[in-house]
Amino acid sequence: MRGEPAQKLRRRTHLGFRIIKTGIAVTLCLVLYDILNLPQAFVAVVTTIISMGPNINHSIRSGKDSLLAAVIGAVTGALIYHVSPQNPGLCGLGVIAVIFLCQFLHLRRGTLMASFMFVMAMLQPETAGTVQTVGWCLLAAFLGIVIALAVNLFILPPNYAQNILQLDRQIYDMLCSAVKACEDRSAPPDLEAVQVQFRRLERDIQLYTSEWKLFRNCDNAVFQTARRLFSYREVLADLWAIDRLDRTLSSETATVYAYHLNRANTLLASLHPQLPAHQPQDEKF
Repeated sequence: MRGEPAQKLRRRTHLGFRIIKTGIAVTLCLVLYDILNLPQAFVAVVTTIISMGPNINHSIRSGKDSLLAAVIGAVTGALIYHVSPQNPGLCGLGVIAVIFLCQFLHLRRGTLMASFMFVMAMLQPETAGTVQTVGWCLLAAFLGIVIALAVNLFILPPNYAQNILQLDRQIYDMLCSAVKACEDRSAPPDLEAVQVQFRRLERDIQLYTSEWKLFRNCDNAVFQTARRLFSYREVLADLWAIDRLDRTLSSETATVYAYHLNRANTLLASLHPQLPAHQPQDEKF
């Protein structure tokens, strides 16, 4: 029991592509600002981090929302600054106002960006609230969004279709091994591991279907895998039923055992010919 928290921590803590791409985007952002000698590099870096989404579709929509929210936050901050510079009460009310405006305009992905830009315009030490500062902040936000989108598009682009097909085959093999373990009655099958792969497959299918059509080129294969997932769940339900039986079968439990085992084998046999013959190597999204 003591090892379970450590195992869960190891499974949940890993250096994913999104983390790597965020670091690459921040580096490119700072290099660009150093070459062009532009101000407000801090704003650009923060915008890049905020705009780096888990997939291309998310980055595009998040970038659009963040850019519009940046305008709302910067303009509102500049206006309130000229009413009462760096006023704590107005600063709090201003944050409430920009968040409300973002929600009213359905820019929920941009609420953080709007709040950040508002505070930047209100609290910038020397030139807070000036048109020049607001302009540079908006340019920095735009460049940060563009860099995040470019990195997501061209550096380590997500290939959900290939991941889905690989998980499809992996789950099928794991279920076959679990059925074999139930037949041998030697050791209980690791059904929890199968469920973990189910969750990964469902997540990747959801991410793939959320992409814009331009970035989806394997719809039929993914659709077939989504249909197979229902049958996989039926097999897993049968295996759970077998796993709950006593190790020593009685005359009654033997009938239940045989029913679920035969049903699982029949479902797997019907699914085997539908497995993809190869993994697509040329897909980028």
